[in-house]
Amino acid sequence: MSSETSTLIAETISQGGRKGRVETRYEGFNLDFSPSSEQNPQGLTPEHLFGAAWAACFHGAILMLAEKSGHKLTGSTVTARVKWNAGGEGKPFDVELLCSLPGLDEGEARKVVDDAEKLCAYSNATRGKVGFKVTLN
Repeated sequence: MSSETSTLIAETISQGGRKGRVETRYEGFNLDFSPSSEQNPQGLTPEHLFGAAWAACFHGAILMLAEKSGHKLTGSTVTARVKWNAGGEGKPFDVELLCSLPGLDEGEARKVVDDAEKLCAYSNATRGKVGFKVTLN
Protein backbone atom coordinates (compact mmCIF):
# COMPACT_ATOMS: atom_id res chain seq x y z
CA MET A 1 0.00 0.00 0.00
CA SER A 2 1.45 3.35 -0.94
CA SER A 3 1.62 6.13 1.61
CA GLU A 4 -0.70 8.15 -0.64
CA THR A 5 -3.40 5.49 -0.31
CA SER A 6 -2.96 5.09 3.44
CA THR A 7 -3.42 8.84 4.02
CA LEU A 8 -6.51 9.21 1.86
CA ILE A 9 -9.11 11.40 3.54
CA ALA A 10 -12.72 11.50 2.36
CA GLU A 11 -13.92 15.08 2.78
CA THR A 12 -17.63 15.90 2.72
CA ILE A 13 -19.11 19.32 3.42
CA SER A 14 -22.52 19.84 5.04
CA GLN A 15 -24.53 23.02 4.66
CA GLY A 16 -27.85 23.40 6.45
CA GLY A 17 -27.82 20.21 8.52
CA ARG A 18 -30.66 17.69 8.07
CA LYS A 19 -32.58 20.14 5.86
CA GLY A 20 -29.58 21.22 3.79
CA ARG A 21 -27.12 19.57 1.45
CA VAL A 22 -23.88 17.62 1.49
CA GLU A 23 -21.20 17.63 -1.16
CA THR A 24 -17.63 16.63 -1.80
CA ARG A 25 -15.07 19.19 -2.80
CA TYR A 26 -13.65 17.33 -5.82
CA GLU A 27 -15.62 14.23 -6.72
CA GLY A 28 -18.83 15.85 -7.92
CA PHE A 29 -21.05 14.25 -5.27
CA ASN A 30 -23.81 16.53 -4.02
CA LEU A 31 -27.10 15.70 -2.42
CA ASP A 32 -29.97 17.81 -1.14
CA PHE A 33 -31.79 16.40 1.87
CA SER A 34 -35.57 16.61 1.88
CA PRO A 35 -38.27 16.05 4.48
CA SER A 36 -40.91 13.41 3.99
CA SER A 37 -43.80 14.38 1.74
CA GLU A 38 -46.85 12.82 0.14
CA GLN A 39 -44.81 12.06 -2.99
CA ASN A 40 -41.81 10.74 -1.00
CA PRO A 41 -42.89 9.42 2.43
CA GLN A 42 -39.28 8.62 3.42
CA GLY A 43 -37.79 11.92 2.34
CA LEU A 44 -34.04 11.89 1.75
CA THR A 45 -32.11 11.94 5.01
CA PRO A 46 -28.63 11.45 6.43
CA GLU A 47 -29.79 7.94 7.36
CA HIS A 48 -29.92 7.13 3.64
CA LEU A 49 -26.24 8.06 3.36
CA PHE A 50 -25.37 6.04 6.44
CA GLY A 51 -27.18 3.03 4.98
CA ALA A 52 -25.59 3.50 1.56
CA ALA A 53 -22.09 3.65 2.99
CA TRP A 54 -22.62 0.61 5.23
CA ALA A 55 -24.25 -1.41 2.42
CA ALA A 56 -21.39 -0.60 0.03
CA CYS A 57 -18.70 -1.49 2.58
CA PHE A 58 -20.47 -4.71 3.62
CA HIS A 59 -21.07 -5.68 -0.01
CA GLY A 60 -17.39 -5.09 -0.82
CA ALA A 61 -16.44 -7.44 2.04
CA ILE A 62 -18.92 -10.06 0.77
CA LEU A 63 -17.53 -9.90 -2.77
CA MET A 64 -13.94 -10.20 -1.58
CA LEU A 65 -14.67 -13.11 0.77
CA ALA A 66 -16.80 -14.97 -1.79
CA GLU A 67 -14.05 -14.65 -4.39
CA LYS A 68 -11.43 -15.80 -1.86
CA SER A 69 -13.50 -18.93 -1.27
CA GLY A 70 -13.79 -19.62 -5.00
CA HIS A 71 -17.20 -18.09 -5.71
CA LYS A 72 -17.65 -15.31 -8.25
CA LEU A 73 -20.91 -13.61 -7.28
CA THR A 74 -22.95 -12.11 -10.07
CA GLY A 75 -26.04 -10.06 -9.35
CA SER A 76 -25.54 -9.92 -5.59
CA THR A 77 -27.04 -7.01 -3.66
CA VAL A 78 -27.00 -5.56 -0.16
CA THR A 79 -29.92 -3.35 0.84
CA ALA A 80 -29.67 -1.32 4.04
CA ARG A 81 -32.72 -0.43 6.08
CA VAL A 82 -31.90 2.23 8.66
CA LYS A 83 -34.40 3.25 11.31
CA TRP A 84 -33.53 6.33 13.30
CA ASN A 85 -34.71 5.99 16.89
CA ALA A 86 -35.40 9.68 17.47
CA GLY A 87 -36.54 9.27 21.08
CA GLY A 88 -32.97 9.03 22.30
CA GLU A 89 -33.58 5.91 24.40
CA GLY A 90 -31.53 2.81 23.70
CA LYS A 91 -29.55 2.67 20.48
CA PRO A 92 -29.77 5.59 18.04
CA PHE A 93 -30.33 3.38 14.98
CA ASP A 94 -31.61 -0.04 14.03
CA VAL A 95 -29.94 -1.33 10.87
CA GLU A 96 -30.92 -4.37 8.84
CA LEU A 97 -28.81 -5.47 5.89
CA LEU A 98 -30.72 -7.61 3.41
CA CYS A 99 -28.24 -9.68 1.41
CA SER A 100 -29.01 -11.46 -1.84
CA LEU A 101 -26.21 -13.81 -2.89
CA PRO A 102 -27.39 -15.75 -5.95
CA GLY A 103 -25.37 -18.87 -6.64
CA LEU A 104 -24.52 -19.62 -3.01
CA ASP A 105 -26.45 -22.13 -0.96
CA GLU A 106 -27.73 -20.95 2.42
CA GLY A 107 -24.79 -22.39 4.38
CA GLU A 108 -22.18 -20.79 2.11
CA ALA A 109 -24.06 -17.49 2.09
CA ARG A 110 -24.36 -17.48 5.90
CA LYS A 111 -20.61 -18.07 6.28
CA VAL A 112 -19.79 -15.26 3.85
CA VAL A 113 -22.08 -12.71 5.57
CA ASP A 114 -20.87 -13.75 9.04
CA ASP A 115 -17.26 -13.23 7.92
CA ALA A 116 -18.19 -9.96 6.18
CA GLU A 117 -19.67 -8.69 9.43
CA LYS A 118 -16.25 -9.19 11.07
CA LEU A 119 -14.41 -7.52 8.17
CA CYS A 120 -16.63 -4.53 7.31
CA ALA A 121 -15.36 -1.26 8.79
CA TYR A 122 -18.91 0.03 9.43
CA SER A 123 -19.89 -3.16 11.24
CA ASN A 124 -16.78 -2.89 13.39
CA ALA A 125 -17.25 0.82 14.11
CA THR A 126 -20.88 0.40 15.19
CA ARG A 127 -20.77 -3.02 16.91
CA GLY A 128 -22.82 -2.86 20.10
CA LYS A 129 -23.77 0.77 19.44
CA VAL A 130 -26.70 0.24 17.06
CA GLY A 131 -29.33 -2.44 16.62
CA PHE A 132 -28.05 -4.69 13.85
CA LYS A 133 -29.17 -7.74 11.93
CA VAL A 134 -28.37 -9.41 8.61
CA THR A 135 -31.08 -11.13 6.61
CA LEU A 136 -30.39 -13.44 3.69
CA ASN A 137 -32.85 -13.09 0.80
